[in-house]
Amino acid sequence: MRPTWLRVDGLRTRLVLVFIAIVVIIAGATAGVVSFMARSWIYSNAQDVATAQFRDELQYSNGPPVDGLTPDTLDQIFQSDMTLIVDGEVIRQGSVDAATIPPSFEEGLDSPKLIRFERLDSQRIMLGMSVNVVDMTADDGYDNETLVKAVTIRPLVGVQDKFDDLLRAVGLTLAAGVLVSGLLGLWIASTLVRPLKRLDEAAARAADGDLSVRLPEDGVAELAQVTTTFNNMVARNEAVIRGLEESEEQSRRFVADVSHELRTPLAALVPVSEILREEIPNLPPDAAAAARIVSSEIGKLTRLVEDLIEMSRHDSQQARLVLDDVDLVELTERTLESRGWTETVELRAPENVSTRVDSRRIDIVVANLVGNALRHGAPPVRVELSAEPGFSVITVVDHGPGISPEDRQAIFRRFYKVDTARGRSEGSGLGLSLAVENVHLHGGTIGVDQVDGRTIFTVRLPHR
Repeated sequence: MRPTWLRVDGLRTRLVLVFIAIVVIIAGATAGVVSFMARSWIYSNAQDVATAQFRDELQYSNGPPVDGLTPDTLDQIFQSDMTLIVDGEVIRQGSVDAATIPPSFEEGLDSPKLIRFERLDSQRIMLGMSVNVVDMTADDGYDNETLVKAVTIRPLVGVQDKFDDLLRAVGLTLAAGVLVSGLLGLWIASTLVRPLKRLDEAAARAADGDLSVRLPEDGVAELAQVTTTFNNMVARNEAVIRGLEESEEQSRRFVADVSHELRTPLAALVPVSEILREEIPNLPPDAAAAARIVSSEIGKLTRLVEDLIEMSRHDSQQARLVLDDVDLVELTERTLESRGWTETVELRAPENVSTRVDSRRIDIVVANLVGNALRHGAPPVRVELSAEPGFSVITVVDHGPGISPEDRQAIFRRFYKVDTARGRSEGSGLGLSLAVENVHLHGGTIGVDQVDGRTIFTVRLPHR
């Protein structure tokens, strides 16, 4: 995984890239404008140098007397690279082919001492100038001034070197600007990212339950304000959670105390209910009905108190496993037989499924799941036992109306009853939550599925 500062979607990388992009755009635009203006200046300067040099070469060629316009006399006056034209006729071929001289360029040389120039490309310039040469051999016996047009091609000296120096300077300046902007962006990004990273780490710690975390309220004013808000939020959440924990602890203590207090009168009522149940056939109809109700309610109250006491043990982390090597098939048979479910519940299992569990707690798990299926489901109800690599599996299947997807996790919470889905519950709402606690105490899992009109509870217990 790439480091955070290398991620394109990271704040630090984005800020650095933004700073670099701004510098590149501004510096690039400036360099373009400067290069364009410098280009014109460099060409203009090179043209001026070439023109001045050409004028200096011809300044002494205007008006000197010569004995005829011969190649020898012309070589004395003009440089060898100059093409000379008199009255439209080329009298000496130099560096310029007369046929390539534009007519407008040649016509512009009719006035003496007027220099014309035309840039051919980035490295060359065509220069032209007219001078008067006195021919001492004129036929009329008088000094005859002849207008000689001198045209040459000269290089623009130093243009490319100056361009290279300019591009080198622009490149170095741009690179330095990118480096400085990158470092500046990195520094500014660090001043923003570092507090945000600390805030993220503190938020993660708070999410994990460490409500004592606090951050120093310093740095940039806006970030300091965010830090202050975060600290206040964590402090308020800590106070609320502490209050909820205290309230929950008080509730658990109250339930545990009430459950234990109810055990004493229940211990006296249970024998009475058993006596009443035995005497029901001998009682008048009204008294018999009352005896059945009393006996049933005492039984429900007894189961509720036992469930509450067992749940309080789990809450106080006093629940302990008493492990033993048992046959899960035999254990399930005893569970069904002791509760009178042998005739109503089908058991599908191999001859034995050996495992190491707390038999009392697994008895509670099976009893709660089967009892839940009998009360809220529909026959046939079936218990299936099997062994998988590393696990023993208990499956309870019923064919009732099923459980809606939104209720499948909620049913394992305490006191939760799916009244609308499975009719009015007669239990306390603790059975499935106790089953979950006991399964988790073994390191196992419990879940529920709906398959082809069947509700399937599956318990997986790891082999120890």
